[in-house]
Amino acid sequence: MLSDAVSACLPGGPPAVPGAPTLADLNYSFGLPGSPYALSLARRLVRQLLDEHGLSDMAELGTFAVAELLGNCHLFNVNRETDVSLRWRYGVLRLTVFDKHPAHAGGHGRVCLGLRRLALTTLDEVVAACRGICGLENARGPLAGNRMWVVFSREAARCYAGL
Repeated sequence: MLSDAVSACLPGGPPAVPGAPTLADLNYSFGLPGSPYALSLARRLVRQLLDEHGLSDMAELGTFAVAELLGNCHLFNVNRETDVSLRWRYGVLRLTVFDKHPAHAGGHGRVCLGLRRLALTTLDEVVAACRGICGLENARGPLAGNRMWVVFSREAARCYAGL
């Protein structure tokens, strides 16, 4: 009787013992508290995830990027939570940070976005020099906030290591 119930609930049988993480499994999202401590935590976590998924060669650029993106969030969103996602797709790593920066009235939103972009100048220049992409935009409705990201390949990470 019990085995029939298990078969109905688990039609494929009991879950297999997981193997080592693969590139296809690199798809993580996590929230962080709004404190400077979150920067070092995120750097360690990004490095560990990249190492475990066979992308150790991308860890230096990945940890630099997440620290710069989160530093921007902390500068413009003191004590507000942030969300981070790390994904490997189509031969590139995409690291995205979303914050809950409040919307501005009038033209102040464009000014604020410009200031945030200016604060990302170092990251922008480094990622561009390595042939990656760095982006910043207002979050799409209905949420307020900003979305910042970097996208880079293994070749870009090797370029960064040579800078």
